[in-house]
This record gives sequence, C-alpha cells and structure tokens, in this order.
Amino acid sequence: MWSPMLFQCFMLLPLIGSKPADAIRFNILHHGYSVGEFIAQKSTDGNQTTFFNNMDIKVKIIVEMRMNFKVTSIYINNELEHSKVDITMNGKPHISTTTKRVGNKYQFYKDGKLKTTFDGPIRYSAAMMIFGEPSGFTSAYSEEYGGFHSIKKSATNVYEKQNSRGRKSVYYYQNQVLKSMNVDVGLATVEMVLKD
Repeated sequence: MWSPMLFQCFMLLPLIGSKPADAIRFNILHHGYSVGEFIAQKSTDGNQTTFFNNMDIKVKIIVEMRMNFKVTSIYINNELEHSKVDITMNGKPHISTTTKRVGNKYQFYKDGKLKTTFDGPIRYSAAMMIFGEPSGFTSAYSEEYGGFHSIKKSATNVYEKQNSRGRKSVYYYQNQVLKSMNVDVGLATVEMVLKD
C-alpha cells in the first residue's frame, strides 16, 4: 500500500479572506518522470499566518495509484492554532487528521476520533520547512501523525527530517530557498524540484 507518510512534510486549507498568498510550485519526479505537482502557499493576515499545501500525484508501483494530499496549518501569534490533513487514494478518503489547540494543550484527532492530548505550544511544523531553512529547530510537528519529527543538519544547507519509523525526508536549500526534496515513501522515493 502506498504510504502517505511521504508527504507528512506538507500541509494546509483554502485561504479565505486573507491577503494574497505566496505560492511555491514543485514538480514531483519518480525515476526521472513527472508524476505530479506540489503547491505550497503562505498567507498572512494580521497576527494569523496560514500555510496550505496541496499535492497531487499519479504513479504506477505494481498498480497505478493516485494520491491527493491537502494540509492546512493556521498559526496565531507564531503558535499553531489548528491544522487539518485530508488524504485521498484513487479518489476515496484515506486519512483525515486534525490538531486543535484547547487552552495550553493540543488535541490530535484521526478520522474523527481523539487519539492523544499533549502540552503546547507548537511553534514549528513540517509545513513551514517549505518556506525556508529550519535554522534553530531540532524538530518539526507533523500535522499528519500528531507527533514531532527530528530535524538534523547533515551538510551545508541540507536538512534531514526523520519520523518515528526512521524514514527520512531530505531538504536542499539555497539562499534560504527550498530547491528540492527527496522523500522516501516506503515503496518508492520521489523527488520534488522547485519550478522556475
């Protein structure tokens, strides 16, 4: 089965009533062939910043699969307020997760069921890695999994994000701009390359 963990790094929802969003587009490659597109947006309105990530991919690994991954992360005063992840496989609902801030704590829901409650605040999540180097951060909250993934600088302008299963996503930056990512999805590795 295709693992949605691939795209834990990206997240967000439609940006309504906010200022025009900054949009970043990546071409998704598998064995050198284009198999989809990833679009990341960031919008700021007063003290609220919204990150929206939408990834659509169609790839054949034994059988043809189409995956759509949408993530919305809303920050207020630089702290996560709410996030939502919706993943579909071949047009059918696959995974849905929500993180809600309740006072000084967060509640994480998967497919509508409360899975865990933990202390806050959350100041950095995977969605933010698209918009600049994670300098000064050693972990990023995963809106998809409801936990923190470690971040390690492995070379100049290169960072590895590792989940609890040991799988890594590698981010390559140049002048604070994310140029490409390599993501291990279990059955395959895809590369996402910034479009000009």
